[in-house]
Amino acid sequence: MPPRVSLTMIVRNEQSNLPDCLASIADLVDEMIVVDTGSTDHTEQIAGNLGARVYDFPWTDDFAAARNESLRHATGDWIFWLDADDRVDEENRRKLRALFAGLKAENIAYLMRCWSKTSVASGSVAAVEHVRLFPQHPEIRWQYRVHEQVLPSVQRLGGCVRSTDIVIRHTGYDDALLHRRKLERNLRLLELCRAEHPDDAFVLFHLGQHYLAVGRAAEALPHLQRSLQRAQPADFFVRKLYGQLARGYCQLGRWSEALAACRAAQSRYSDYAELVFLEGQLLSDRGDSAGAERCFARLLQPGAGFVSDDLGLCGYKARHSLAIIYRRQGRDAEAEAQWRAVVGEKPDFAPAWLALADLWLSQNRPADVQQTAAGLRCRSEPWGTALAAVLEARLHLWRRELPAAKALLTEIIAADPQAFWPRVLLGDLLLQEGQDPVAAERVLRETLALSPDHQPTRRRLALLVQQRGNSTHREQ
Repeated sequence: MPPRVSLTMIVRNEQSNLPDCLASIADLVDEMIVVDTGSTDHTEQIAGNLGARVYDFPWTDDFAAARNESLRHATGDWIFWLDADDRVDEENRRKLRALFAGLKAENIAYLMRCWSKTSVASGSVAAVEHVRLFPQHPEIRWQYRVHEQVLPSVQRLGGCVRSTDIVIRHTGYDDALLHRRKLERNLRLLELCRAEHPDDAFVLFHLGQHYLAVGRAAEALPHLQRSLQRAQPADFFVRKLYGQLARGYCQLGRWSEALAACRAAQSRYSDYAELVFLEGQLLSDRGDSAGAERCFARLLQPGAGFVSDDLGLCGYKARHSLAIIYRRQGRDAEAEAQWRAVVGEKPDFAPAWLALADLWLSQNRPADVQQTAAGLRCRSEPWGTALAAVLEARLHLWRRELPAAKALLTEIIAADPQAFWPRVLLGDLLLQEGQDPVAAERVLRETLALSPDHQPTRRRLALLVQQRGNSTHREQ
């Protein structure tokens, strides 16, 4: 008799997500266990109608406890878990079906890649490996209130880990404001974890990482530094920890320490792309264009063997950074070629389109901007129209048609309250006008609410607040 696979889920107010999620997996598993932690919508009814067995479990600020409750009700030989905002496409359904069909009675944890958006500003997509499939066993249980882990208990039983090429798309961070609320929730839970496990390097790492993500680098660094002191060299998150340390130093303007962290880590993790990319950014910011160019060119070398959670570092992000260096050096043709390659690889990457527009306008080529905007409007994807409007607003700014630019940007934002780049341009416009600092500050704060890690906006806001404070002091 082939082994049985149980899908386990924990949910709360997921009526809009559950149908698509369960429809993509229902025919691949032998049972679906859904633990509801307090829904006030139709989540439970929908899950039941779709064939799941639904159980209530009071929320206790502990994701591991809820997931362990789902294990308690599962009757399969293997556990496969999803969140309601996970999606499995047809190609990966075929891979899952084959994997499930070949399962044996073994203590193996199977890793799958989870793709999710990590930055509104850059459109970054992370691909992080998670244990998604593991054997049902009374001693295999989840731990940690948030960023819960099951692998340690697998390993305590002598189990091993096996990678797969299966990809699960996580849509939960596509909504920037929802993402921000989740970060704040996770921070609260991580602080509870820290109170319970003050010396746990894994908890300290995630706590520091989350403080960085909400723009609170001064609070992040002590946790990251303590995590590095407590971590073991073999811990899977250590190479990421060095990268987060460097980013924290950057946010605080401690450039030398950031560069030292990058280089120290590269002596141990020479294949980790983020460290090379960060070193390139630091060298570029410090005026060492030649050194920065070498870093970004390394990332683009075929067969270099770099590993990265960020899918863009060895592609469009490195090209974009190279193009910025070329533009600064007056190598406009090379910069344009790189930016065209960027939008060829990732057509929705707004920074490259805006950089191209700035380049063309500096060369008195407004027709190229207009033609590009028209082409973007013809695309079927929703982001095409939004990017076209941003380029048209940039053209208005170049022509000093400030009222027209402001009207267009305001219209875009009204149509899409989470529009990021229109807010960046509107903030620049209001600062340029200098007539309404209150409105400028509001727009800058709204921009940071969507992407707390966008450092140019953070710097503009700090300068504006300082100027307003100086102005108020003079008036007094």
